[in-house]
Amino acid sequence: MTISGVSYYQPLYSVDTGQNSNTANEQDGQNGNNQTQTKNQNRHELTHEQKMQVIELQQRDTEVRMHEAAHIAAGAGLTTGATYSYQRGPDNKMYAIGGEVGIDTSPGSTAQETLKKATQIKRAALAPAQPSPADLQVAATATNMEIDAKIEIQKEQLEDKKKEHKSDNSSQDRANLDQSLEQNNQNRVNNPYALNYDYSIRTIGLF
Repeated sequence: MTISGVSYYQPLYSVDTGQNSNTANEQDGQNGNNQTQTKNQNRHELTHEQKMQVIELQQRDTEVRMHEAAHIAAGAGLTTGATYSYQRGPDNKMYAIGGEVGIDTSPGSTAQETLKKATQIKRAALAPAQPSPADLQVAATATNMEIDAKIEIQKEQLEDKKKEHKSDNSSQDRANLDQSLEQNNQNRVNNPYALNYDYSIRTIGLF
């Protein structure tokens, strides 16, 4: 019996439209891709020693960059950008293992300018928590610049006093200056960082 031409008979089987077979093929393809990825991952898996090496390189990279950044921050206006040397790690990434920063150590146009500049140079050289031997060398140069600038300033001050006050006190001023100059020269010799007095050093942060 039919109602409105619609049969109530239901087949005992389902018709395959092709979707099920496509899904199965997709799953097979995904399984194959997963197996290939797993093989590739296993192929590039780092050994324990390699992982430890990567950790060391990461720590060194951070340390070097912080060291050079401290120089640049303290020596703003006198320093150049940092230059790094790199090493490729077992993970195929590049890590900074050394660096340096250029700095202008030439004297200023006046003794006062030289004194101010030398103070900043020394501050920039000693900015990192652990200054390198090259940093200490530059700090020594800056210390000598400071002493020389102070001597020059004192000489200029004495000359100004002589021009302003031509009296018997000038001899005492000269004696005081000579004593001050002698003390500054002694400080220059006793500079704890000094290796030489060459002002041509222009690199800090060799690390």
